[in-house]
Parts: sequence; structure tokens; C-alpha cells
Amino acid sequence: MAGLAMTAAVAAAAGAEAAGAAPVELARLTETLERAWERTRAVYYSPKTHLYYGAPLAQVSPAKVFTNGFLDPDKDKAGYGQGMEDCPIFGGLLLSMFADRFAVTGEASLAEPARDVFAGLELCATVHGVPGFVARGICLEDGKSVCLTSSRDQYTHFVHGLWRYYHSRLCDAETKGRIRTQLRAVAERMRRNVTPENDYDFLRADGSRDPRGICRMWNVLPHEAARLPMFYAAAWDACRDETYLRLYRQYLEPALDHSLTLPSLPRSQLNRSMPTYSLLQMQTSLEVLLALETDARLKAKIAAAMKPVAEMAAERAIRVNGGEERYLCACGEAALAQLMAEDVPFPRQQVELLCRSIALSDPATVTSCRTIHLLSAFWRARRLGLLVPPTP
Repeated sequence: MAGLAMTAAVAAAAGAEAAGAAPVELARLTETLERAWERTRAVYYSPKTHLYYGAPLAQVSPAKVFTNGFLDPDKDKAGYGQGMEDCPIFGGLLLSMFADRFAVTGEASLAEPARDVFAGLELCATVHGVPGFVARGICLEDGKSVCLTSSRDQYTHFVHGLWRYYHSRLCDAETKGRIRTQLRAVAERMRRNVTPENDYDFLRADGSRDPRGICRMWNVLPHEAARLPMFYAAAWDACRDETYLRLYRQYLEPALDHSLTLPSLPRSQLNRSMPTYSLLQMQTSLEVLLALETDARLKAKIAAAMKPVAEMAAERAIRVNGGEERYLCACGEAALAQLMAEDVPFPRQQVELLCRSIALSDPATVTSCRTIHLLSAFWRARRLGLLVPPTP
């Protein structure tokens, strides 16, 4: 993790020198985000499950929609469970955000909410008793029922968030041990199930194949290819098990070669298959690989794969212009996807778009999804030195 901090600092300095760190009203933006965070805590957070939901708690699917503790989205109109669709995404982003914020402020008070977020993620991975299965969320009413189907998107943010928290000084030794347990469980599930016989699917909670294809980890689209080696890399980094290192090496270069084909795809296909959240998830997987890889040639390939994704995100940010498109948090996703890419400038225009996104978020009505993504982008930009207060 020290390598990530050093290279990020170098990239930030270069970007600031090239584009000029933008003087912004940090106090006003911080206040807006803090008020939005207070609303998220009050409306979308459950101390029972330690999770942040995508809908107000009163609207989260009740226990009656689950059968024997499980919900099948392909057979039930309740889908993934209202408000339960993306809890690991939110939790992973929050752990990464707390790591960035602590690096900027050194606030010891961040340790408690970070531990609480981890507790929710840990519960998503254990409450159902299926090793290595990361549930999308947990029924608020009974505190145990889950959707049968997860997704590679949930796992990507789950692993990334745990990995960043693991390397933060916010994380104590006891929690590090629990993180190792979860990263190992995920890696073992991938090792057992991601095989040609299963069409490279890590399988649903009941051991069945996912008919939607969202649990497939190999033979996927370019923006999804790096996720499997990223899971093994994170497990190797935390557990030092040679099994995961070998698997990481087995999959890394083919994944990078596939990732690098992204710019050659027709723009129409990219727009159709890559909503803004997928740009962020591609960068999320590549960020772990870039930090952990020691071979200069492979590091260069990882960085090269991140560059066009950042450029696509910059285009999306301009189109969103601080407001909304179909996805309420696209503004935060686009900013984060750029900020994760080293040696790619985050110019003043993009800084202004990020600030506009925050300013346009009404703390009295903003959703948890938008708040969490913008908090994450804001504190990443702060850590990289791209937001500075105006000169008195």
C-alpha cells in the first residue's frame, strides 16, 4: 500500500502542476457532504445489519418475500430485494473513502464507522453460511435472509474495500485477521467454482449457475476481465498463500491483454455494454493490480489499460455536467474512475464538475447512492491534492 500512496502522490503533484489545483470553497462543499452523510445515516443505515441500503429502511423488502431465507430474482417479482441490491458496493466504497479521508485528516474518530462498515460487509459474507458467497444485502426485518444471486460487481467493490481498509492505519490487527478470512473465502470460492465446467461462474448461494451471466468471472467483456486476478492478488497480498499467487500469475496477463482491447471496440458497443458504474469497477480492479504488481512491464500494461477508461469517464462527466442521467450517482462514478488512473490529468474542468455535482446535491433529499459515490470522489481528490481552499 505504501507504493500506491507514493505513486498517487507523484501523480497528484504532476496533475496539479499541469492543470493547476483548483481553489474551491472546501468548507461549503464539506458541509454539504456532511449534511448529506447525516441524512444517509438517518434514512438508509441500519445498526442491526451495519449496512447502508439503496432505499429508505421502511421500503426495504420484508421477510415474507423470501423462501427459506432466500430470494430467487429469476422467479420472484421482488427482484434482488428492494433496497438490498448493492450493499457491498456501498460498503466497499465507504471503506475506501474512510482510508482516503484518514490519510488527509488523521481523524481517529473514523475508526469506529469504518469498523461498523466492515461488520456489515462481513455479515453479507457470513450470515447465510455459504463460504465465499457475498450477498447483495440482508433482509432488514429478519436480519438473515438474502438474495440467491450476487454479481461480480458486488464482489469487486467488496474485495477492493476490504483491501484498502486492510492497508489503512484505521484497521487494527484483529480486524486484519477477519479481513484475511474473508479474502481467502472469496479466493477459494473462485478457485473451486470458476471453471470451464461451470462456464467460469462462481455460482449462486444454492450452488446453481447464474442464468444472467453476472456471476461469470472469465471469458467476459474487456472491462470485466481484470476482476478475477484482482481477487487472487488481494488474497495473496493479505494471506501470503502461494496458491493465490500462482492463480494471480496465471490469469493476470491474459486479463490485461483483453482489457487493452477496450479502445478498439465500436463506440456504440461501449455505450451499450458499459454504463458509468462499469468504468469505475474496471478501474477499481485495476487499481489493486497496479499497486501490487512489481514487474515494470506488467505495471505499464495495467496503467495503459486504465487510461482510456479515465478518458471515457471524463466524457461522461461532461455530459452529466454535475446533474443526472439514468444513474443517479453517475457524476461520482465518473469522477472516481478518473481519479483512480495514475498519470492521467484530472483537469480543472473535471474538478469544477465534481464540485458542481456536490453543490447540486440537496442534503435534504439526496440518495445514499449519490452521497456515497460523491463522498468517495471528494476524499480521493483531497488525498491527491487536487482540491485546495481559495487564497484569502
